[in-house]
Amino acid sequence: MTEVKSATRPRAKSADERQRHPTEVRRRLVIESARDLIADKGLFNVQIRDISRACGVSPGTITYHFRSLEEVLWEVVKAETVDFYIPLREAAASSDEDKTTTLLTFLKGLFRPDPDTRRHWMIWLDFWSAAAREDSYGEWMNTHYEAWWDALAAIIEAGVEDQEFSCADPRNFAVSIAAIVDGLAIQCYSRRARISVAEAQRLLLRHVREGLRLDNLG
Repeated sequence: MTEVKSATRPRAKSADERQRHPTEVRRRLVIESARDLIADKGLFNVQIRDISRACGVSPGTITYHFRSLEEVLWEVVKAETVDFYIPLREAAASSDEDKTTTLLTFLKGLFRPDPDTRRHWMIWLDFWSAAAREDSYGEWMNTHYEAWWDALAAIIEAGVEDQEFSCADPRNFAVSIAAIVDGLAIQCYSRRARISVAEAQRLLLRHVREGLRLDNLG
């Protein structure tokens, strides 16, 4: 009797195998999936296996696309910064509104009650701590702040030129605005905060109104 060999059942493909993505797309998917996790657990309390579960891919997939856990965390910080600040900065730079309205819109965008804004500040608060101890983080943060100061100073200088604002040193005042933003963010986005997001926004605008001698910045 001829032996009949049973056909070998093909192995089911994993979800990752069924959906292949170019490297940059896969990297972006990992970064996006890791954001909420990192904001919730803390930038340096997350491991590859945590990101793997959040992304729904194997740990090997993550280590294939990223050299290390540190690179994942670093890319999350950079992506979060780009996605949060750049739209505000570009909108301000291209605005056809008067400089008072432009500055108002820019600053209000920093303090919003939505989950994405809170997520941004949770990640950024962790990064401040890292930048205080690590040269590469600190240097990158310095570059970020210089761009942030430049954007604010450009609006203030244009407002002075249009006689909307009164300010002897726009660059120095821009630095003070950034410092106020940072301090208020810590106080209104921390757990059990005593200052609301709306109150933080109000205090920021009061600082700007007084500094620019502007009566109608509400």
